[in-house]
Amino acid sequence: MSQIGRPLRTDVIQHVAFEHPGVIGDVLQARGHTLRVFQAGVDDLSTIVRDPADLLLVLGGPIGVYESEVYPWLDGEVDIIGQRLRAGGAVIGVCLGAQLIARASGARVYPGTREIGWAPITPTEAGKDSPLASLAEADWQVLHWHGDTFDLPEGATLLASTDAVKHQAYAIGERVLALQFHPEVRAGDIETWLIGHTVELGKAGIDPRTIRARTQEVGASVAAAGAQAFARWLERAGL
Repeated sequence: MSQIGRPLRTDVIQHVAFEHPGVIGDVLQARGHTLRVFQAGVDDLSTIVRDPADLLLVLGGPIGVYESEVYPWLDGEVDIIGQRLRAGGAVIGVCLGAQLIARASGARVYPGTREIGWAPITPTEAGKDSPLASLAEADWQVLHWHGDTFDLPEGATLLASTDAVKHQAYAIGERVLALQFHPEVRAGDIETWLIGHTVELGKAGIDPRTIRARTQEVGASVAAAGAQAFARWLERAGL
């Protein structure tokens, strides 16, 4: 039984196996949620609309929202997310998930400045007053792993930026949270990222040993702060 007195379910859209719910999933399960996982491009996502869960969690992946000619199922995923948003459902998007929410909200998504590795974000005043304030416990350090960016959707509130990428996190009301970065990653899972993204790391000239060493320094504290942030957001959203 969930903390609000009834069974809850979260639908998860996953794009690659190693970018899984991580600490978000841990927090959700601790709060009584069961997770129903859909593999994008494989599973029928229309179930998400026909049988909506209490929360939709859209995770990351190494493709671009605008690559629908190569990955034709992307347009259908954007439509599913758009229907969820229009219905007022609760949604969390991480990295590609945040970009998909932006696209489903009518905003532009496009190639931007590549950011890979551990680095701080700068919260806006709204961000400091949001559940993301828990990331201050880790000195606002997060794991970045993206090359695309997006315009801020109409009606959205910017929560965080970096010098290179202004739109790092945003909220739409109390029911939609979108993060360009990855506070959900458990430190012990970083090796799967280094393996899965080996080609991207090589093209970017980034030594996996650098990320591995930095993960040992900050990964656990960021994951703990991320768990607090997600728990606070779920509390505010009534989940």
